[in-house]
Amino acid sequence: MTPLTRRLFKLPPLPPPISTTHHSLPSFLAHAARTALPPTTTTYIGTHYEYTIQSALRRNALLLHRTGGRSDAGTDLLGTWHLPAHEHPLRVLVQCKALKNKLGPNLVRELEGTFARAPVGWRGGGVVGLLVSTREATRGVREALARSAFPVVWLMVEAGGVVRQALWNGRVEELGVQGLGVEVVYPSYTSDEGEGGEEGSEHGGVRLTWEGRELPCMDQVEGDMLRAQERWFALWGVGEDRWEEVVGVVERLFPEEKPLLFARDGR
Repeated sequence: MTPLTRRLFKLPPLPPPISTTHHSLPSFLAHAARTALPPTTTTYIGTHYEYTIQSALRRNALLLHRTGGRSDAGTDLLGTWHLPAHEHPLRVLVQCKALKNKLGPNLVRELEGTFARAPVGWRGGGVVGLLVSTREATRGVREALARSAFPVVWLMVEAGGVVRQALWNGRVEELGVQGLGVEVVYPSYTSDEGEGGEEGSEHGGVRLTWEGRELPCMDQVEGDMLRAQERWFALWGVGEDRWEEVVGVVERLFPEEKPLLFARDGR
């Protein structure tokens, strides 16, 4: 997504990238192979998991960017959650925990601390903390989640990217996501005769829904955004070389204008 598109849809500007050698899971794998980075190191495991989450959660309308590093202020990924019928996507701060040990409620408190240290554009209301782990939430984690004064979502996501558990607290509900739900996805199979089996993921798991329907993936959301962008600029009758100029004029004259794609009624 280009910076111009982000401006047009009033998405917060992204912090500078933390790496010039990789920006996605495929590019990281190429970097690791080129530099002979051992797969058993914490750097490899943590970075691989962060990029896996970035890719896997696109299926749940999450557009995430990696920020993890020495000065990440506790945030590994940040981005936006493009839920249906929302004028503004929710902004999300993500911590990824690819840990083998049992997880405790201290992880929720650690995530809460990232709200105060969040970068510009991810502060104030409409921000959700997303805690992602390879382990299931313990009783202590669930209780800490319920007590938290911040909107917090917990996802258990396997190292391969399969979502196994999704929990959130009442503060998330207060952000207008009452339509959000979870449904079990049963593993698909193929019969001996080669006919397709039941619809679902090869590995099963769970998926997030909106009012009983599967959330749109980010590929669909971004496609809708680009089509709306093209229609909007066509109304101005200017070439692409003047798009930046047009957006600048609109931002100056109508600073409170709604984002282009979604009005509150979902149109």
